[in-house]
Amino acid sequence: MHKLIVASTIALLLAGSLNAAAGGVIQTKDGQSQKASDIQAETISGIIWEKAKNQPGTRVRLWDLDDVRYSGQAMDEFNGLSRKLAGGRADRLIADAQQMLNAEKPSGWSDEQWEGVQLSCKFYVAMGRYLEANYGAAVDGLQDYIKEAEGKLSGVGGLVPRVSFQSAVTGKQVTNGGALNRFYLDALEALGLSYLKQGDAAKATKFAFKPLQDLTEEMSSNSGDKEYFDWSLRALRASARYAEAQKDYAGARKSYEDLARVALTKNAGRPSRAAYEAQLKVGFMQILEGDGSGAQSRFYDAKRKWEADHTDGIKTRAWQPRANWIDPDVAYLTAGSYVGMGLVEALKAKRTDDWAEALEYFSTSLSIFNADDEIRSMALLGAANAAAQLAELNKDNKIDVKVGDKTVKKAVTAETYAKLSEKYLSELTTLLPKSKAAEDESIPDIQKIINEYKGD
Repeated sequence: MHKLIVASTIALLLAGSLNAAAGGVIQTKDGQSQKASDIQAETISGIIWEKAKNQPGTRVRLWDLDDVRYSGQAMDEFNGLSRKLAGGRADRLIADAQQMLNAEKPSGWSDEQWEGVQLSCKFYVAMGRYLEANYGAAVDGLQDYIKEAEGKLSGVGGLVPRVSFQSAVTGKQVTNGGALNRFYLDALEALGLSYLKQGDAAKATKFAFKPLQDLTEEMSSNSGDKEYFDWSLRALRASARYAEAQKDYAGARKSYEDLARVALTKNAGRPSRAAYEAQLKVGFMQILEGDGSGAQSRFYDAKRKWEADHTDGIKTRAWQPRANWIDPDVAYLTAGSYVGMGLVEALKAKRTDDWAEALEYFSTSLSIFNADDEIRSMALLGAANAAAQLAELNKDNKIDVKVGDKTVKKAVTAETYAKLSEKYLSELTTLLPKSKAAEDESIPDIQKIINEYKGD
């Protein structure tokens, strides 16, 4: 009887072991947690899981996901990896991820589930190298992860179907992209950023950002989830800013043009803040390329529309804004467009009237619209420069001024403009000292003109 009880107990334990699964908790960004009896796969289509045996849970999309935490003491190191990545703890991130790569598969897990976890660990190791600023090692690690991820596509159901794209890292045509490990999109983004950190924008585009755009467009098209475009938007913004910093304005303009296209696609062809930002940036890059007429077309419509709606074309009329007169995104676009029109005028300015027109555009942006710091700082710099140029142009325009018992010739207009320029420059350097405009190379020359003509 005793032997029978022991045998039965062993059988039950073995059965429990065989039926064990990769259970855990799925945490979402809304603060909710869902207990899963089996987390079947972590893919770019989302987290596929079961509440109980043969009772599937609702697929959790990546943008709704906060974290996945597996049950069991053996998974403690893995469960802490996402927090270490977010906290920038490179050393512990690499050490714990390496420890999981050397660990044994938990009892009851399928090979596919364990391979998925280990793939994620390889991504974490590569990101640890990125955090260390070891970008060469990050590139190698991310490429290894990408290659392995493309060879180990999940076989679970419920994935986004018919996703096909060309991998630049392996040269493969991936025909079941929805089954890729969930960090694949992040890996392409990080790979591109690593190349940029190494100063290689061409490789960033070829091996990372272009495939990322293709994949996210496929995922969005076949799933109906426009949030996939967020990866492309971030990548294009990073690529554009890098090119701009390198003074490759044509390259930056191309990235901003792509950014505008993706932003419009994400929003079903309707304008959005991201699309407006890209539209303005394209115009700003054209100005830096010296193409004033091309840039003007990016700004003119928003300026014309505002004047038609709110001034009836009469610039001298006192204008009082009505309640809810404009939404924040259109205000941003219009403020930026007035700055752009001012920059176009400044690009071709030769006469007093040209600089006066430029100053009017900049001051309109400043006085009417509550723009973000970047647009306001650009307007302040533009206004300071335009006023300084007007001071310089009026230096010989002198009138008689009585000073005590004497009458002297004084450039009153130049002094007025110099003091106005000083006002704009002071706001820029005092209130927005960390802006790009506050560090512009033209500021010393503007200050020199101010000092020369502002008087006592």
